[in-house]
Amino acid sequence: MISPAAATTAFGLTAAAIWGAADFLGGVAARRLQVFWLLAISHGFSLLGLLVLAPWLGPAIPGSRILFFGFLSGVAGGIALLTFYYALALGAMGMTASVTGLLTAALPVIFTALTVGAPAPQQIAGFCLAAVAIWMISAGGESTSAAAASVHQKTPPHGLRALLESRLLMAIISGIGFGLFLIFLRLANGGELLWPLAASRVGSLAMALGGGVLFSRTQLTRESAGAPGSTDWRRAVWTGGLLAVAAGVCDTSGNFLFLAATRTGRLDVAAMLASLYPAGTILLAVWLLHERTTRRQTFGMVLALVAVVLIS
Repeated sequence: MISPAAATTAFGLTAAAIWGAADFLGGVAARRLQVFWLLAISHGFSLLGLLVLAPWLGPAIPGSRILFFGFLSGVAGGIALLTFYYALALGAMGMTASVTGLLTAALPVIFTALTVGAPAPQQIAGFCLAAVAIWMISAGGESTSAAAASVHQKTPPHGLRALLESRLLMAIISGIGFGLFLIFLRLANGGELLWPLAASRVGSLAMALGGGVLFSRTQLTRESAGAPGSTDWRRAVWTGGLLAVAAGVCDTSGNFLFLAATRTGRLDVAAMLASLYPAGTILLAVWLLHERTTRRQTFGMVLALVAVVLIS
């Protein structure tokens, strides 16, 4: 029988791989669709799927506490995604991804240390190596991330320009949002797995739709997709929509596996392993888009392997 520690490692790493695929698919879709619509399609479809499956695969709707923390995780994750994409669009993509990745991993580690206790010394060493690996993988190149390479949004409304032009601030907000997403999702972990995920999707979908109304003027496609009604426009909508749906399926599957990892082991272990997802995005970009990794990224992936051994 598989041990809880091995199960946590397996679930966490699988979540990282699937989240990496979701980031890759979302990045390619963002070449065709505006980010707000991309998130609305992706999270809306996954919410619909969860609402269809949850009554059949699980018990009745859980208590308000589980749904509340699930909803909060979605709000935090939705805000994090929007600020992350805005920061990428403003430039300094390596800095944005690395700062966001480190904060995403660090917050659950701090939360677990304060609420459960410090991990074993060997795991602490693994956490430190994993943090270095995340930094090196994410900051290794400006064009290696599929999402980063493809997101170039319009300048936000004038009243918010000064705030949104602070790339470091946006990266910090994004990292805190993703870290809170993982913590709130863990706090929503009770009873059946699908209902907390559905509540989370309600929160993130609300953020995507609200942000679209406020910031993007609800334009559906990127400017390069052509005028509405043109062949290029229809192709962009169709292809981008399919990619967005696929990204939503992968993202939700990764969330499910992360929740499973937190049930079999510590939150900090699950979060640190799952936060290695940029490696999956880069490997897919190398395989499918024929991009090249830098030496820094390659060394970061080697460090990640050593970190996994120490953490697990």
